[in-house]
Amino acid sequence: MTVHAMECAQRTHVGLVREHNEDYLVCIPDWGVVVLGDGMGGHLAGEVASRLAVEAAAEALLSSQQKDQADDLDSLVTAVRAVEAANRAVRAKVESSPELKGMGTTLVLALFREDNVYFGHVGDSRLYRLRDGDLRQLTRDHSLIQELLDNGLFASIEEAHAAGIGDNILTRSIGLDPNVEIDVGDQRLRDDDLFLLCSDGLCGRVPDTRIGEILRQSADLETLADALLEAALDAGGRDNISLVLARPAAPSE
Repeated sequence: MTVHAMECAQRTHVGLVREHNEDYLVCIPDWGVVVLGDGMGGHLAGEVASRLAVEAAAEALLSSQQKDQADDLDSLVTAVRAVEAANRAVRAKVESSPELKGMGTTLVLALFREDNVYFGHVGDSRLYRLRDGDLRQLTRDHSLIQELLDNGLFASIEEAHAAGIGDNILTRSIGLDPNVEIDVGDQRLRDDDLFLLCSDGLCGRVPDTRIGEILRQSADLETLADALLEAALDAGGRDNISLVLARPAAPSE
């Protein structure tokens, strides 16, 4: 099996309003593993949920990368099992610490192997791909506002906002139920692809058009990561902000 290593740059920031950073991320470039979560809950509980979920998912993905299994079905199953491991980790913590009841987190992960990226997500943290200058969102938010748009009840996000529908009402999250519904997918890699995983502190505040403009400005990942973070802060920084930029490197032998 060939692990597809990558170059990456990552940022996480408490923002300008919140007292605590409830986002958490893990990036293991040499093993093609990226996981990001945006926690929620009572005092400090969101921090606990995101850390537990991200670490459990990253451990499951890393373990899989170190084994000789690489077909598409195995890889998609790996993504599902990693998210399930994250859900179990959060629920186990709640069972042992009842004061944390109600905590949860979003989760988005990417697994780079062979000539593909395999991904899974729950909640409204996102995965994007920039290819040939075109930015595409590969995940679809598990949120009330997205569900209402999908069902045709509102013609646009702006119309939903005008009706009082908030962006932060999730329809799925990690940790709240024993079984979690998971969306997975895969994409063939190209050498010029650039991937962005982020919490809604970025994508909920900075329009996709602006994110795309920034990502087209430079080939240097650290420069781009700084620019994205600055854009989120300039937009008010009302939430925690986390992001990982990942670009495929030459496959290891």
